[in-house]
Amino acid sequence: MDLRRQRIENEWAILAQMMAANEPRIVVHSRGEDEFLLTLRETTAPIFQNNEIKLVSEHGLRFSFARFFPAVPIEAYVTCPIFHPNVHPTTGFVCLWSRFSKTDTVVEALCQLQRILTYLVFSDSLDDVMQPEALAWATSSRGDVTFPLPCTLLAKPPSWPEERDFRNPQGRRRLS
Repeated sequence: MDLRRQRIENEWAILAQMMAANEPRIVVHSRGEDEFLLTLRETTAPIFQNNEIKLVSEHGLRFSFARFFPAVPIEAYVTCPIFHPNVHPTTGFVCLWSRFSKTDTVVEALCQLQRILTYLVFSDSLDDVMQPEALAWATSSRGDVTFPLPCTLLAKPPSWPEERDFRNPQGRRRLS
């Protein structure tokens, strides 16, 4: 088995641990050769529907592993595109990483995705903005919306190290 296949197998095992640590917030539906399909619950995010912004708390997700994974990062997609500057309004692609490490796993991807969906983090860099209207909404007066939006924070699996770093022998890295 090549490195990519082995890494995807490891990601699947890690996702099972993540799901066990977060039941019923994460539900894994299926696994394809290069993708995992799941649902994330108890995480509020806005959608733009019928010319108004609505808040939803359940999201279909797809994590995709590109041909050159792990040299390129895990890709995340929401099945119903979220009204967010860093989410593509048609494909649901989510710009997860301002920088990434080859050692980033589905655990970091899920935690970062939750931070993005709830507007805890977003990028206003022209390279990352896919919905300028959402950026204007996020940076203007929002009336009754308070950021970050409500969520039940995901727990990392019990055996998961608090910090990891591929650059040092202890394998620890501070997550931002």
